[in-house]
Amino acid sequence: MASQLALTLPQQPSLRVLLPDPEAQQQAATRLGILQMIFDYKNDPTRFGSLKLKDTKKVKSYSRMVEYASEASYASETGGVTVRTLYRWIADFEKGGLAALADKQRSDKHRSRFFAAYPKAAWLAAFLFLGDGTFPAQSCTVAYEAIVRDANLLEIPAEDLPSYSTVRAWLNSMPPSLTVYAREGARAYRERMSPYLKRGFTDVFANSVWIGDHAILDVEVANDCFDNVEWGAPIRIRLSAMLDYRSRMPVGVTFCWEGSSRAIAACMRRGISKFGPPEHLYVDNGKDYRKIAKGARPGCQAASPLAPANWQQAELDSIAATGLLARLNIAVTHCLPFHPQSKAIERFFRTVHERFDKCWPTYTSGSPFTRPESTELAMMSHRRLLKAGRVAESKHPKASQFILACLAWMDEYSDTVHEGEGMDGGTPRQVFEANLNPHQKPAPDHATLSLLMAERTTRGVRECAVTLQKHRYVPVDPSGWAAMHEYNERDVLVVYDSADLDAVAALDADGNFLAWLEAETLVKFAPYESATQARIADSMAMRRRLEKGNRETISLVARAARANGALSPLEAMATRLQLGPGETGRDLITQRARKLTSGDDTLTAPPTPAQAARMFLEKKKNA
Repeated sequence: MASQLALTLPQQPSLRVLLPDPEAQQQAATRLGILQMIFDYKNDPTRFGSLKLKDTKKVKSYSRMVEYASEASYASETGGVTVRTLYRWIADFEKGGLAALADKQRSDKHRSRFFAAYPKAAWLAAFLFLGDGTFPAQSCTVAYEAIVRDANLLEIPAEDLPSYSTVRAWLNSMPPSLTVYAREGARAYRERMSPYLKRGFTDVFANSVWIGDHAILDVEVANDCFDNVEWGAPIRIRLSAMLDYRSRMPVGVTFCWEGSSRAIAACMRRGISKFGPPEHLYVDNGKDYRKIAKGARPGCQAASPLAPANWQQAELDSIAATGLLARLNIAVTHCLPFHPQSKAIERFFRTVHERFDKCWPTYTSGSPFTRPESTELAMMSHRRLLKAGRVAESKHPKASQFILACLAWMDEYSDTVHEGEGMDGGTPRQVFEANLNPHQKPAPDHATLSLLMAERTTRGVRECAVTLQKHRYVPVDPSGWAAMHEYNERDVLVVYDSADLDAVAALDADGNFLAWLEAETLVKFAPYESATQARIADSMAMRRRLEKGNRETISLVARAARANGALSPLEAMATRLQLGPGETGRDLITQRARKLTSGDDTLTAPPTPAQAARMFLEKKKNA
């Protein structure tokens, strides 16, 4: 952020290790060709004993060899190169390799000369654009107008005032990790920018770990099976599912209109009765899951005339017979709150929405802003028919039909090839039935990468990592995490040796080194293992450190801007629109003042219609 705001913090020069520009690459290669004879002479002086300078002196020393190379360059098509220039090229090559032979980059590249000259304007623009928690982050236009309006305060001459495009370009050059945190909030930042640990799936047996959660399906149906909802009423069904962690196969599902701990218990009962109890349950922090984790007895729904006799007690007895989590000795782990990356079942629900829900004519998309027009028409038609008592004429799918179709689709899903981590091209049912032993992928060893000989590709940085050949690559050290954090949602150059993918480097668009990367080592599902807990603790510490850096930068911007006299939009408006002496604004008030009641000097509101009616009845009764 310091480089973006042109702050006075010390900057370490970056090492240029790659030349993405073909012209710069050709320039460096040409200069290396001129220097090559000097390097060859240094390695074996006897090979050049017959060479002579123009003054007929023999080349018997290193300095004379440099002079000979200079004279040879004047005779070639590349143009003459002085001895002094050759010595400078040699020093650059020894310090930075081939990339250092190309012309140097401009010192002000990626910087704004205006904001470098007027740092107060930089603080003010960043302060308004990022906010400080007391007011919302403002637009580029607001920042530009504030600079123009407060030019005298910022000590900017009229002839040096920037254009709107200058301010916008500079503000948009800030690291996305900072702007997302300031403008979209901590949750958006954590979901899109914070690094996270990706779990492995091959280190546990099938049916040993279940993941549970709820999802409201994105299809509106007509109720014909839920007794606590009006017959024919338009509803969206809630799916409660238990997914096997190893194979991704749904092992137990239930459908309800409103989720509860009873739905979870019934869902587990069906899975346990068919496959046996799991060793571990991984769920979120909802009250229903907290309740079932304590072994509480689930509540009952209201009686239905369509249900079999005593069905509630029969179902509860069945649940009690199999036992709840405490009786089955099933360990429970609750995922990180408000963190969908923590549960793999979220991906399964997304597949349900994409591949099953969208097949129905009453697909709602989950949001009224993206709902299809045909669904809107079907919803209005169904409600008119329901109000008229003609629900049988509606084209809405019946809830029971929808549930049976969903169960059939899940069977098809279980028999469809899955391309997820650890599936090896098998179907969820095949992987589940195979019950393979765990095979944890070893952590790749860090190796020296020959950057000049490596292949290169452009990859986008997401959550401080890049994807290369279907594997996530993450930094190997804290400085690398910090560098990749600055490049979230930007493109970087990824250089690697195709024969040795254990060592990968990330560079910026100009070829400057950012971080060493390594193939991500998947985390075991072992909540009580010390090594796993240590990795999780290190990951959370890194997340907090990176997020803290954003908070401190935003706070620094706010303090510096305030110190320079910057005002928030509301403060600036209040300063500009202050009322003059003696002006109270009462002449502009048109609301009639309330009357004082007799015997009381306090204001009271007039009675409401209901109060007036009661007063009238009381008087009539007393009369």
